[in-house]
Amino acid sequence: MGFKEVINKEREDLKNVKRPYETASFIVLAILIIQNLFFWFRNIIEFMDKANNWFSTAGITVAMNNSGFVARLISLESDKWLYVILGFLAFLLYWVLIYFFVWNYCRSRGLAKWTWTLFVVYGPTIIFVPALVWYVIYAFRPYFFRFIKRVVVEFNEFDPNQQFEEDVEEPEVQEETFSNQEQEDQKDETEQKE
Repeated sequence: MGFKEVINKEREDLKNVKRPYETASFIVLAILIIQNLFFWFRNIIEFMDKANNWFSTAGITVAMNNSGFVARLISLESDKWLYVILGFLAFLLYWVLIYFFVWNYCRSRGLAKWTWTLFVVYGPTIIFVPALVWYVIYAFRPYFFRFIKRVVVEFNEFDPNQQFEEDVEEPEVQEETFSNQEQEDQKDETEQKE
């Protein structure tokens, strides 16, 4: 399937009324990507100005979950073109990884690819957990639920009367041995006094 056929297929999928949230997610994602690219090009144009001697990451890393990934590279030396280019390459690498690990994964499994991509890239941090973690839990939910089911089954099969090695009390022989040792020490002391 060529690139044009893929674009046409995606356009038809987005027009589908079965998943209107996918169309809305695509529109929001497209707007946010265009906003990021606008700030990249605006900041590059400002960086080329003779009066400006450092590259600003303002606007580029505000909304994305990859803000630290890009900003750390540029912040190493924000007055050098090399680090600006490395930052842009990191930005592109981020999107390539998002394509392979989020969008493509969801597409191949029939999941809401635009919604999950929007959520992972621009999603909020809910309950102090990054959106990527929620995606991983969702994507690998069969394995998580299998694990949870196993825990529940083992919990239900648990016999409270069963003793584990950790629960077994130490034998009292050790205390007696200690007592015998004390008695022997006392005898030795008595013998020494005599």
